[in-house]
Amino acid sequence: MRVLTIIGCLCLALTACSKTDATTKAPEAAKASAEAKAKNDNVLATLTKEQQAAVRLLVRDTLVSDPNILVEAQDAYQAIMIREQNEQVATKYGKIKNEESQIAFGPANAKVTIIEYFDYKCGFCHAANSWLTETMNKRRDIRYIFKELPILSPNSTLAAKAAMAAHAQGKYLEFHRALMSATGDLGLEQIMSIAQSVGLNTTRLRADMNKPEYAQRLEKIRNQATEVGINGTPGFLINGNLISGFAKDQLEAMIGAESNPASASASAAATSN
Repeated sequence: MRVLTIIGCLCLALTACSKTDATTKAPEAAKASAEAKAKNDNVLATLTKEQQAAVRLLVRDTLVSDPNILVEAQDAYQAIMIREQNEQVATKYGKIKNEESQIAFGPANAKVTIIEYFDYKCGFCHAANSWLTETMNKRRDIRYIFKELPILSPNSTLAAKAAMAAHAQGKYLEFHRALMSATGDLGLEQIMSIAQSVGLNTTRLRADMNKPEYAQRLEKIRNQATEVGINGTPGFLINGNLISGFAKDQLEAMIGAESNPASASASAAATSN
């Protein structure tokens, strides 16, 4: 039993040290690794040097003969980290979802809410936009919240401010989708040309996008993103569950699970049996 305990501890430590997935926060991974190492050290201290050497050899031989053990351990570790991250997100989600000064479409009492953090110069965000547009056309029972997170260039910030200002003219979605379909640098003149193409008053838009409130709102969104662990675009929150990047299958599976939680629970129970 003691040997099995040591093997488990060492495997966890190896997994924690090798973990590099983008969904895992470095401080949390470091903490888990340190705790696992401390546990290993405490157990190993009770053994003789010969016993320690035998255990290390046994662990090595076991991992060499069946390396899938590490894969299984890493998957389990990732699941734990994702669960802990979602628990952290849950503490912030209610405030984010119910924020007054945000751009949202769909019923306020929807069973499912999708929040997207994006950058207009992000290629993955462009790909996600096609999926999101299709989803919005099909699922009018879902609430959609848009959060500009310009992190790639100064022009990203220009586009974000222009999009926010376009909302005041009632043309947000048209402008948003046109920006997401655009190629090029998205400089001010290109942004104004796109704005004109969707029927925006560009004179008003130029003036409005420089209002301090939009810069303040972008700063607030950046802080939100940091708090919930979004460090790249796109980032999605679906009923408080974080999905980093454009993972279409994962997004649709989460929407399905949140739309029909009873069916999802029944399916999970059947799978485990």
